[in-house]
Amino acid sequence: MTLSSIRIQAGIHPDDSPLTAENYFVDADKIRFVNGKAQTIGGQEKASNETVFGKARGMMTWSDNTRNAFLAIGTNTDLYAMDNDGDLYTITPIIERGELTNPFTTTNESVSVSVADTGHGLKVNQLVRFANASAVGGITVNGDYHVVSVTNVNAYTITHSSAATGNATGGGTVDYEYGLASGQENGLGGLGYGTGGFGTDGFASPSTDLDLFPRTWTLDKWGQNLVACPREGQIYEWSPQTNAEEAITNGDFTTIGSYWTLGSGWTATGSDIKAANASTDLSQNISLSAGAWAMLDFDTSIASGSVYAYWGTTTIKAAVSSSGTYKDVFYTGSGGTQTFKFTGGGLNGAIDNVSVKTLESANLIPNQPAKVGSMFVTPERILVAVGSTDGNGNFDPLRVAWTDTGNNQTWAGTTANLAGNFTLSNGTYLVRGLSMQNENVIFGNDMVYTMRFTPDPATVFNFDLVGTGCGLISPNAVCEARGQVYWLSPSGQFFVYGGGQLQPIVSTVRRSLFDNLAWVQHDKIYAWHNSGHNEIWWSYPDSRDGNEVSRYVILNYVTGVWSLGTFNRSSWCDAGSYQYPLAVDTDGNIWFHEKGYSDDGSARSWSLTSGWFDIGDGDQHLLINGMYPDAEDLQGGYNVTFTTQIRDARGTNERDYTSQSITSDTGRVDVRATGQIAKIKWSATDAPSFYRQGTPSIDINPTNRRR
Repeated sequence: MTLSSIRIQAGIHPDDSPLTAENYFVDADKIRFVNGKAQTIGGQEKASNETVFGKARGMMTWSDNTRNAFLAIGTNTDLYAMDNDGDLYTITPIIERGELTNPFTTTNESVSVSVADTGHGLKVNQLVRFANASAVGGITVNGDYHVVSVTNVNAYTITHSSAATGNATGGGTVDYEYGLASGQENGLGGLGYGTGGFGTDGFASPSTDLDLFPRTWTLDKWGQNLVACPREGQIYEWSPQTNAEEAITNGDFTTIGSYWTLGSGWTATGSDIKAANASTDLSQNISLSAGAWAMLDFDTSIASGSVYAYWGTTTIKAAVSSSGTYKDVFYTGSGGTQTFKFTGGGLNGAIDNVSVKTLESANLIPNQPAKVGSMFVTPERILVAVGSTDGNGNFDPLRVAWTDTGNNQTWAGTTANLAGNFTLSNGTYLVRGLSMQNENVIFGNDMVYTMRFTPDPATVFNFDLVGTGCGLISPNAVCEARGQVYWLSPSGQFFVYGGGQLQPIVSTVRRSLFDNLAWVQHDKIYAWHNSGHNEIWWSYPDSRDGNEVSRYVILNYVTGVWSLGTFNRSSWCDAGSYQYPLAVDTDGNIWFHEKGYSDDGSARSWSLTSGWFDIGDGDQHLLINGMYPDAEDLQGGYNVTFTTQIRDARGTNERDYTSQSITSDTGRVDVRATGQIAKIKWSATDAPSFYRQGTPSIDINPTNRRR
């Protein structure tokens, strides 16, 4: 018996030829390398019982001022926030509010509901929200829905949670909200006639860039608030509000004038407030959170004159002179307790049903460019738009615009602020910006710039070209780790930059990724920093699996070792304010990762495959009689499979030998495998399952047969 220790170098080397990869691993799944030894990655556990709608293309964790943890998730349809308890909130920006009269038509025993709205302008998968509806056809259509189909310009369909019990039309007077228009789920191809998805543009019109790439999000923090930007959309802000309470007391005036201060000309009637040539204030002190967005909702009947609405010194509504229901969003500024008031302008009429609530949805930041490619926030608390419309309203993909420091609503530069803009000269378009401790980095499709802050108001930022031919393949294919940024370029080359010269990264998995990349879907590539293990992960769509993100590669940036595997996770983020990293799968489930050693209590799979090896100088056949396993901290069992290969004039002949089951009590497994060369595969499907390879040995001998 001749025992040979299995000492295989750390890392996965699938790009090498079979014989060149001797003494390396060539394939793996759910495996990393720790101190040079192969080890299974941690398990996963559901972070929430709820799911997101659409495909996640952006994630970020942060904490508010009271250290409550939040997770932001941007999908191709919606924007979400999850709190530390796993409760999920839809914070999709609302682009339209109003009332519909008897809009719903039901069909007996069907969950499909037709909604009538003249000139609605909605798209499939767009968020719609209804409130205060009355029952129709045995169901009540309140809550959040998504457009299933667009019937025509005046009607669309949604799906209710339960089937109707009759054919009917109704619903009464229904409050509605329409969310941000949905974006593409998949990449669709190049520009021009006949490209893109069917029906994405008008008849005989070429597809536009927004029709071609999947919607991705850039997310960042503005103080305790979230700022979020869908690619080539606009920037929205959300204040962590998950339970919007009414700020107005006695807004329906059921208690005569209580809580309200009535100026001259205002009279409480018991059902509303009457105004008789009122030019004074109707007011009460209310409290609102700072840096948030709130909505005023009120009814008014006006015979003559006008009315104004204010929150402190902020004008919410100016010169209302027609009867109706009014809904207006306003920024709370410094917040706290301030006076809310209606001021009459010789008003003759009535006010009723007054409501002020902090909004739970994200809201459009005012004064920004009409179109923004992506965005980020600098350490100086300056909001930066990477690609933006110019002063003439034309989108310039190389234009960088920024706000004044500490004020994300001031975009127009003056001598009194630091707002401004600059147009770069290299490349075709900008893809993403990222902040670092001492500088910011701007990535284009074919170049990289640094963007360094200077307190000189005439300059504000200095831009320097760092390199060309090293751009960013997709908006989320870059991340920062310990003062350096790591990214993947359109050529398939990995790069790192941390000041000074940017450097290409030698990769043993480059070809494995790039040769199998579903290229039309390359905008889905997603990078994240797994700080607990000194790793950068890139998830990507592999053409062998279809259009969606299905695989990953890992770089340990301390050791330079690479690994790879399979995962249907379309977005990731480091733990941040949470205990564990998080990810969202392609079905919308939210997961904690690196937690335990199972798949949410169920069995999980992993595998590790060596390269081919031989005996001596490779001139003899080998005989493997058995194996002595060696694993540290083993949980669950695993299997070992030997494969041999014989090469002759007839070609290559491979043979797989029966897998051997191994537990912590296994001393030796008998094999008896023969061939010219051999390889070993370790694998398991178990719960829990953890494997850390020690130094196993095999009983291997040459045979009398030579090549």
